Amino acid sequence: MIEFDKLSDFFKEIHPFKDDGRELYLDLHMHTYASDGFNREDFLIDFLREKEHLISITDHNEIRGAVAIEGSGINNVPGIELGFIDGFELLIYFKTIEKLEDFYIREVEPHKHRYRMARTNKDVYYFLDLLRERECHISIPHINGLAQKNFIKNKEYIKDILQKVDSVETYNHTLTKGRNLAAKSLRKKYDLTATFGSDAHINREIKSYYRFLNEEERKHHKLVDTLYKLPMISGIGQKHLIHALLNKK
Repeated sequence: MIEFDKLSDFFKEIHPFKDDGRELYLDLHMHTYASDGFNREDFLIDFLREKEHLISITDHNEIRGAVAIEGSGINNVPGIELGFIDGFELLIYFKTIEKLEDFYIREVEPHKHRYRMARTNKDVYYFLDLLRERECHISIPHINGLAQKNFIKNKEYIKDILQKVDSVETYNHTLTKGRNLAAKSLRKKYDLTATFGSDAHINREIKSYYRFLNEEERKHHKLVDTLYKLPMISGIGQKHLIHALLNKK
C-alpha cells in the first residue's frame, strides 16, 4: 500500500493540492532521457495536463531532465538520484530548481564517475556531510531492491544511514509487495517519513503506476488524510474539501 499519509511536510509545502475534480498523480521517483530513461518532457506535459499532480524527475547524477521541465506548468520537485562509489544511492529533493542546480554544479558534476553514469567517485558519508548544510530532503530508494540495489543485504552501514536520512521509499513500482513491505517496516522502526514512486524509465511504466496509485487511493482514502493536513486554499474549507474528494468520480 502506498503510504500517502506518511508523506513529509517538505513536499506538502511545495504544492498545495486544490479540489478541482481532477484525478491525482504523485510520483517522487522517475527517470528521463537525461540519464537512463526514455521519458521526455513532451510526454509528461501531455500525460499530466488534466491531472492534479506532484512529481519529481530524479535522474541518475543528472539534472537536465528536471531543468528541461521547469516553466512547463508541471509541478516538479527538483530532485536527483545520487549514486556513490560503492553503488549505494539516495534520492535528494530541493525546494527550488536553483538550489538543485547549485548543488549539482558545485558538488556533483566535479565528482561524476568517468565511466559509470549512476556513480560518483565519493562515498555516501561525504555527501551526507555536504547536504547537512543545505535545505533538502533525503530518502533511501529501493532499500530492499534487487541484486546490488538490495541495501539491506549488501551495505553493512545501512543502519547508520537510516539514522541520517529523512525518508525511506516504501513503495517502488518496480518491486514486489514483499520487498516494499520490508521497506515500510524499516521506515516505521526508524520513525521516518515515506516517499513513493514509479522508478519509471519508459512511458508504459508511468501509466502502470498511475493505474495502481488511483486504485490504492480508492481503496484506502489515505490521500484524503494527507490533503486534510495541508494548508487550506482561500475559500475552501476542510469539510468541503474532504466531502468533495470522497464523492469524486
